[in-house]
Order: sequence, then C-alpha cells, then structure tokens
Amino acid sequence: MYERPGSRGFFTWRRRQLLLAFLFVVPALINFTVFRYIPILASIRASLYQYSLLGGYGDFIGLDHYARMLHDPTFWTSLRVTTLFVIYKVPIQIVLSLALAVFLQRETIGAGIVRSAILTPMVTSIIVVSILWAMMYHSQQGLIQSMLNAVGIPRQAFLSDARRALPAVTVMMIWKDLGFSMIILLAGLKAIPQTYYEAALVDGANAWEAFRRVTIPLLMPVLMFVIVTQAIFSFQVFVPVYQMTKGGPQDSTKVLVYYIYQQGFRFQDMGYASALSVVALVILIVVSYLLMRWLQPQT
Repeated sequence: MYERPGSRGFFTWRRRQLLLAFLFVVPALINFTVFRYIPILASIRASLYQYSLLGGYGDFIGLDHYARMLHDPTFWTSLRVTTLFVIYKVPIQIVLSLALAVFLQRETIGAGIVRSAILTPMVTSIIVVSILWAMMYHSQQGLIQSMLNAVGIPRQAFLSDARRALPAVTVMMIWKDLGFSMIILLAGLKAIPQTYYEAALVDGANAWEAFRRVTIPLLMPVLMFVIVTQAIFSFQVFVPVYQMTKGGPQDSTKVLVYYIYQQGFRFQDMGYASALSVVALVILIVVSYLLMRWLQPQT
C-alpha cells in the first residue's frame, strides 16, 4: 500500500502543514499580543490604582474608579451621546450603502467613475476630512452656508448649536465611511449566483420580492459583518469630535472616547480613564455579541 513520504514519525505531512500555517499566523499573533492584549491587561491593572502618566502608579484603590463612574453625570452624558451617534449613523449608512451597491453592481457606463467617487473619501485622512468639513460648516463663510443662501434658506449654526452639532458630525462620518460598507456589500451582491434570481422569476416574483426573499437572506452574513464593524467603529469615534467641536457645545458631542482622552491626557487621571476604557470594551463586546446573535442567518 502506498504511503505518503514522511508520513511516519512525529513530523508527519499533516503536522508539517499545520506548522507552516502557524508560522504564517505568528506575525499577526505577535501584533495582537503586543498592541492589543497587553495594553488591555495594562488598562485593567491601571483602573485599580491611582495612576497618572507623570506620577506613575499610586495607591491601590480597587473598584473605586468604577464606583465613581456610576455617579459621574458626564460619563452618562458621553455614553448617551455615543449611543445616539451610533443610532444616527449606522442604519442610515447601511441603507445608503446597500442602495448604492444594488445600483452599481451592474457594469454600466460610468459605474466605475461613480464607484471611485464614492470610495475617495474612504481613503482620505480623517483629520483632513474633519478640517475641510469644519470649514464647510463655518457659520459665516462656509460652503454649505453659501448653498443654503442660494436657495433662500438663512444661515444655520451647525457646529456651534447643541441641537445640530451631533447630526452635523454624523453626516460627515456617513459621507466618509459610505464607501467602505458599499464595497463590502457590492462584493457580497456579486457573489450571489444568478440562478436564484432566475428561479424566483420563474416562480413569478417581481423585483422587490426577489430582493426581499433572495438578496437579503443570501446577503445576511455580509450585512452582519458590515453592521457589527460599523457599530464598533462608530462607538470609537474620536478624531472628528476632537477636531471639529472639542466635545461641545454644552457636551452635545462629547462622545465616550473623547471623555476618556480628557480624563487621561488633559486631567492626568489615567486610572479613571483606564476604568472608562475597560467599561467601553465590555460594552463593545456585549453589543457585538447581541448584534451577531440577532443577525445570525437562520438555518
């Protein structure tokens, strides 16, 4: 009976293949360990101490930072603002990106140009985009103000109005991230075999019924990935708030990550900032798990 060369002994052919695969994964494991897992453990430790970047570790205080968090109104405000930002951004972005993906999945004249135009903001630096949109939102000389004046609408205060600041930042971030979710959904749409649509057409389904009963169910794994990742990214928003509003006006855009930055780097209370970071991590894990359970395709 024929035996594969090297099939005997400890280093069998299968084990050599597994070892080779593991060697390819090692760089990613090192990266995650050094830049993800070790900092997470360090944050958990720092949250149990009086700790600052300048003074280092002080007294061990246990869960005092977490108890302080329960009675911190600014923490609850920042958590509410972050939740509102996610609720504003993610559903609108998913609906728009799915509509664009459906519209652009056919290779028609000009489709490539439109796709490139939508993808351009995705590859543009977020700090540059924030500066440009802050200039466009300027209450006196901004481009958006000029467009409003051209159609007879009076000047509007966007970033300086507590009611409009968060929606204004949300619009900018939807514009920035629309290309990412669109390209993922577009790839998912192109992976759906046409035979399913032909079978639905034979059964008498119209375009809407085919979209609802064929496209959405088969696209659900891709939709789950996009929704979960966008919810995580949106929960961690920082740069637009730092550049455009500094958390104002009246804390209307003070998201949780910006509050963590304030506590750690402006107020030098890194212990409390670490506790806030740990809570943010726990919230993200719980939200991600619930979203994946809710969006899990039914078998």
